[in-house]
Amino acid sequence: MDEFRARAKAQNFTPQVVQSMADENIALREALAKIKAEHAPERGRVHALVRAATELSPELEQTREELAAVRQVTRLPGPRGTGRIPG
Repeated sequence: MDEFRARAKAQNFTPQVVQSMADENIALREALAKIKAEHAPERGRVHALVRAATELSPELEQTREELAAVRQVTRLPGPRGTGRIPG
């Protein structure tokens, strides 16, 4: 009977190291939740900026291609003189 009581008591006993780790785990989870809440607005801004960059990227590439095409055109020299018509 004493052995049974000793085993039952041992099952309900939590070692100090385990208890301190559990307490630390709770504190860390609370700190993480607080940090996530503080950074939520920034995450929203980052997502908006990523969307904007993603939408503008094809337009930028198209503009670069257009500029490259313009640079390949040979420009003729302008009229001589000041460009004013006498008169």
